[in-house]
Amino acid sequence: MGLFSKVEDYNLILEKVLESKYFSSNTKSLLLSMIYKIESFYDDYKQVKHISKTKDEFLTEIIEIIKKYCDNIKLVEPDSKDAEIIKQNNVLALTNERERSILSYPTEIALLYAISDVLPKYFYIPDDFSFKGSFQRLLVNGYNLNNVEILSDFNGWSWDINLKYKNNIEDNLIYQNLMILFGNKFMDKWLEETSIKINSLNEIKSRLSKTKCFEILCKYLYFISNEKEKLKINKLFREKQEELDKISDKVKYFDDIKLKKLRYLKKLEKIDKLLNDKELLRKEYIDKNLKLDEKNRMATVSVYRKKVEARRKECIDNISELTKIANPVNFMKYKNELQDFVNSFDISEGKEKIILDFQKEFIKVLYDRSLNLEKENEIIDFIYKIRYYKNIYFDDKKQIKDIKILNKKLDEVLKVVITKACKKSIIKIISLNVNINFEIISKMLDTKIMNLEEIRFEVRNEENKVKIMMYEKEVYEKDFILDYDYKNAEIGVKGKRLIKLF
Repeated sequence: MGLFSKVEDYNLILEKVLESKYFSSNTKSLLLSMIYKIESFYDDYKQVKHISKTKDEFLTEIIEIIKKYCDNIKLVEPDSKDAEIIKQNNVLALTNERERSILSYPTEIALLYAISDVLPKYFYIPDDFSFKGSFQRLLVNGYNLNNVEILSDFNGWSWDINLKYKNNIEDNLIYQNLMILFGNKFMDKWLEETSIKINSLNEIKSRLSKTKCFEILCKYLYFISNEKEKLKINKLFREKQEELDKISDKVKYFDDIKLKKLRYLKKLEKIDKLLNDKELLRKEYIDKNLKLDEKNRMATVSVYRKKVEARRKECIDNISELTKIANPVNFMKYKNELQDFVNSFDISEGKEKIILDFQKEFIKVLYDRSLNLEKENEIIDFIYKIRYYKNIYFDDKKQIKDIKILNKKLDEVLKVVITKACKKSIIKIISLNVNINFEIISKMLDTKIMNLEEIRFEVRNEENKVKIMMYEKEVYEKDFILDYDYKNAEIGVKGKRLIKLF
């Protein structure tokens, strides 16, 4: 009763919003169907991903986007002329944020993608970050694909990852990495952030400072930058490399800093003299204007004074920066920043190797976190997140669990977590042999059963081998046989009955 009343409530809310919208009847029906499906599938989605955003929060967010940012929605059939532009861009739908318009295929999934995409997304990144453009695009792509997952991978009774709707696999993978590391609350807050006072990028760099994650991420961001961005970054790289080469001779470098400071101080002295002498300022203003064409001439002395004051500020900033670099502590930090930037350009091994390296570093972070898990809810949450991560697609053929080196490293993490879970009686100890116990439990956790707490199992002696019969409550899921002698496997549970794993 509660479920259907809730569905009806959200339909009523959306219907009220749609009353003021000039959408076609087909569009309105599709939007209502989309909301109904999200409401129906969300509990499974939340259970599998173990995220903190509630169904109410998500549905409210989607309806608010429709209300505030969707003025025109045009549905087009895949084989129509209008659909050509969508195909060319290899997306599910096209949006115009300024005009608040959507061009979409007539499916709930495409429409959800479009609604996610039309929302203004900021993901504030400082202008001085060289990969700002490519990082913002990655985050926007990741956000859209993350929302679409509710409808593309869940259908109300099963979790089936649909590669058809993962049109940017690498962006989705890295976005999910960030979601697991920092949580959806952090990512949602960053999405809305426009203030320079809150620098989420610096927080990410700080929290990943003991790993190579950020350095490898920059390599990937360079790879996905457009040609215009790459030209700018290449120029900056050459400048940074030259600066790094100069730093190698520390004595000469500090001498150069002194000379630069001296030049700026002399320049500052001349500027101050000019600003303190009105007649001299007026004379220079006239001389400068005579050298300019009529279009670029300055209107008044006051205008010229502001230009001179801007030069003064630039001098002071440069002197301050040089003084800061000359400090031994700051010098080492500056040198390391230059080295990190230069290192981020070693992309000779290709994009796939960069993505693989990022996943290795990501798993190292997971391992370090697993060592500090103590609370029951933290341990269970971690198990869910590892299970979900193993099933993310690495490329268009393989999931993370299919990459041997990554799966092996993940098993090391999972072994720590399962051992903790068994010691705290969160998970049933099946074998007194730690390795056999881990193998059995990890095989059971490799499942699409959405609620892991509903796993039941039965241990059998199959021709003196260990056979595990696995169920979702009382419904058969799968079975597997381990290559161990049953008598020597130290099985600690009685057979011929269903036992709860958790």
